[in-house]
Formats: sequence, C-alpha cells, structure tokens
Amino acid sequence: MMYLVYIDESGNTGANLDSPDQPIHWLIALAATPAMVTQIETEMLAIAGRYFGLRARAADFEFHGAHIFSGRTTDYRQLSVADRVRLFNELLSLIGRFGVRLFVRGINKAAHKDRARDKGYPPDHPHRLGFMYLVEQVDEWLEAMQPAPDLFAAREPIYGLIVADEQNEVRRDVVSGFAAWRQYGTEHGYRARHIRYLIDTVHYVPSQDSWLIQLADCVAFVRNRYGKIFREKGFHEARYSESDRAIVHLWRDLCAPHVVSERVWP
Repeated sequence: MMYLVYIDESGNTGANLDSPDQPIHWLIALAATPAMVTQIETEMLAIAGRYFGLRARAADFEFHGAHIFSGRTTDYRQLSVADRVRLFNELLSLIGRFGVRLFVRGINKAAHKDRARDKGYPPDHPHRLGFMYLVEQVDEWLEAMQPAPDLFAAREPIYGLIVADEQNEVRRDVVSGFAAWRQYGTEHGYRARHIRYLIDTVHYVPSQDSWLIQLADCVAFVRNRYGKIFREKGFHEARYSESDRAIVHLWRDLCAPHVVSERVWP
C-alpha cells in the first residue's frame, strides 16, 4: 500500500514575519491511497461540472478556497453566497466520505521571529520550517501504519509520496532539505527523526493540474479562516457573521474529525 500526501498552504507572507493580517503560516497535508485519489478525482470533476458546466474541463479551471469564499473572480462571481457555501460543503465532505487523513502545522511568525532572536539564529522561512514539521509527523504516522512482523511471510512496507503545490520562493530549499532529512534526519524539529517512509522527492505540480492539491488548498484556507475567527471573536458565537458560522461548520464538522495531528509552533 502507498499513500499520496498532498500539501498546500495558507497565510504565506514570505519572509515577512510581522504581518498582522496573516500571523500564522498554515500547511496542510492530505493523505490518501491511490484508490481514494481516483474516487475523489471523479467526484470533484462531477462537482465542477454541476456548478460550472463545460468550463470545468478547461485546462486553467481550479477550485481555490479563497476564490470560493470571496466570490470575486470570474468563475465564482456567478455563484450566490448559498451556492458557494454549498460548494464548500460538497468538496470538504469528500474527506470523511473517502477516509482521507489530515495533518496540520502552523508557524506563528512573530513568535518564531522572537525565538530566533532570543536564541541568536536567523529565522527560517516559515514554509520550509512548517514543511519539515509536517514531514516529521506524516512519517511518524506512516511508521505506526506499518504491518506487524511475520516470521513466515515478508510484509510490504507502507510508503508515502509527497505532491505539493508549486512554491517557487523556497522550492529548491525544500527539495534539498527533504533529501537531507531522508539521509541524515531532520535538523531541529521538536520530533526530529530520520525520514524513512516518505520516499523519492517532493513532487511540485501546478494546482490546476491536481484535484487533490485543490482540495488541500480548500482545507488550508478554511483552517486559516477558522483561526482568524477565534483570534478576533473567541468562542462568542453571538458575534459570528453568517460566513463565520459557515467556516466554523466546515472546519469543525467536515475537517477536524479527520485530523491525525495538529500543532502551531512555537
């Protein structure tokens, strides 16, 4: 068995660690078997066809969480708010329906900057740091998934292959880092480990070419918005707007039950 691990992000402000609007850099990993992937691809194409007709088959069409939410781009401007909420529900319902597992890592940029200053080292790019922590956790999960030893038959290991949205800013750094993590172990993770079950390299693809990357993008966007709601309004649901309530439902009911691990660092 193999898992394909799709990774995308939300809240990326590059090397700017002082953004008040995007204080957390979120990375989401979505783990699915090849059988799950083919089923989800079929379902997502069908969903796209219902909402967008022939446009769904265009090479540049894609689901994008921020665009669905805002409704400001050409593809989504035609949809009512109710339709966009319904679309989000249909997409994120696929996670539980097909048994996809989620992994979440957030980097608190200001705290990361302060920690680096206090300890006397230059702060790493939040994407690279979060990517490393995510890789550690997924590899640990894969280790726990390995079949029990059998004295009478060889058991095939369970491996994972990473597919990530294009990230030109630190792409080469992540690829070279991943090779080093497999050969020598991760550098300074809170769960530093030798990466054994994630194989080959990090395969970067344009998001419009992968339905599963698009699904990961939607999850990452919802997690980011969910965090923003709680930073600004806490648990006072009387203060929530209709869009806030929709986001809380999307995360709590459709995503959170399928999260294997979630942490914000530091």
